[in-house]
Order: sequence, then C-alpha cells, then structure tokens
Amino acid sequence: MHPVLLKIGSFELASYGLMTALGYAAAALYLLPRLKKINLDKDTFWNLIFIAFMGALIGAKLLFIIVSWPQLGATLADKIANIVRDFRYGFVFFGGMIVSVASLIFYMKKKGLPVLKTSDFLIVGLPLGHALGRIGCFLAGCCYGRPTDMPWGVTFTNPHALVAPEFVGVPLHPTQLYEAAGNLILFFILHKLYNKPHKNGMILLAYVSCYAFMRFMIEFFRGDFRGEYILGLSPSQLISLLTALAAGAVWIYLKKKEVKNG
Repeated sequence: MHPVLLKIGSFELASYGLMTALGYAAAALYLLPRLKKINLDKDTFWNLIFIAFMGALIGAKLLFIIVSWPQLGATLADKIANIVRDFRYGFVFFGGMIVSVASLIFYMKKKGLPVLKTSDFLIVGLPLGHALGRIGCFLAGCCYGRPTDMPWGVTFTNPHALVAPEFVGVPLHPTQLYEAAGNLILFFILHKLYNKPHKNGMILLAYVSCYAFMRFMIEFFRGDFRGEYILGLSPSQLISLLTALAAGAVWIYLKKKEVKNG
C-alpha cells in the first residue's frame, strides 16, 4: 500500500500518523458543534480531547510492549532498541482505550462533570475517528489479515509495508477495512441512539458491547502477531470478552438502580 505518503529529504509523512490525526480531528469536529447538549465549555472539551489522545497513545503502546515482549528481542537492550526505533507503529487499541477511560474518569470527577452523561457524549465520536485510524493501518500494512482466496483479498507489495515478509505478495483478508467499516456503521448507530431519549450510560454501554463483539469476530481473520494465545483466544479477544461482561454487569446494575428508584 502506501506507508509513506510524502517524502521530502529526510522528512517522511507516514500515512498511519496522518490518518490517526485526521481521525481525532473528525471526532472533535463532530462533537464541537454539539457541546451545548451537555453544557460543556470549549476549554474543558479540548482538555478532554487532549487527555483522550495522550491516554490512547501511552496505553496502546504499553499494551503492545506487554503482549509483544517475547518478540521484541533476545536481550533487554534489543527490546528497548526495537521499542524506540520507530515510535510511529506498534499500538494495541484496547490498551489505549483502557488508559484513556481511566484518565478521563479521573479528570471528569476532578472537574465535577457527570461521568456517564459526558461519556455518552464523547463516545459517539470515537468510532468515527477509529474508522479513519484503521484506514491508516491499511495504508501502512499493519494489523493485516490471514491469507485468503476470497475475491476481495488484498496484496501488499510495498517493501516498506509492515506486513510480515512471508505474507508479501500473498492475498490477505483486509481486516483493517473490516474494522473501518464496522466502526463507521457503529458511529451512525450511536449517533441515532444518542439523539433519542436514553438513560445516562446507555450509549457508552452500547459502544463497548458492539465494539467488543466486532473486535472479537475480526480477530479470527487477523494474521499478524498480537501476543500469545490463551485457550485459543488472542489477548484482544480475551479483553473483548471481559469488556463485554463488564458492560453487561454495569447495565444490570443501572437497571436495578432504576427499578429501586422507582
């Protein structure tokens, strides 16, 4: 594909980084005109966006390091060298989501913001940004799929693509596009749900449940290394199950609380 969109001298514009930035911009531009819906001022909003961005960056990189630790090198020096060699690649979405959510909750509580109401508002923009980010994955050749004989299989031939050498020139499942399409559909679903009467927290739970299911299924078609399997499941599939169970437990708690309050 096109891992580098533009090169001037030693400067390279990576497609993954550009699409990730466009993803955050798209999510922010979608949410910005709707701040009045929850009486959120612009300064606080941009603080939330910055916290989400930094949390996603740090958390996604940390989880990548954890699940890929055996593959990063034979010695500690080799591992550190491989981690810092190219910081543009090597991220796991769930790690970013976990750290972002924890950081945002801490900030919202500190600012006295209603956590569930604010989370419902912010989460609608996430799959829109994520969809663009996955297109960046596709252009870079990371997060690639297993070999396939399906007519929509894609072949990576660019020597700078992040596809494993044994898969260069081999038709693969375009798992990046599967997830980009799924996220885009999820964005429209959440947009519709949010604009209808709903209990606080329900949009957040809808996102977590839907994304966990989508990611769990797409993982079966992935061909890149994503950590050691446990009980036949990848780390991301295990996290998907745990987040779905957590979403279900919170949903039951909120329903019981609603019944208790009459």
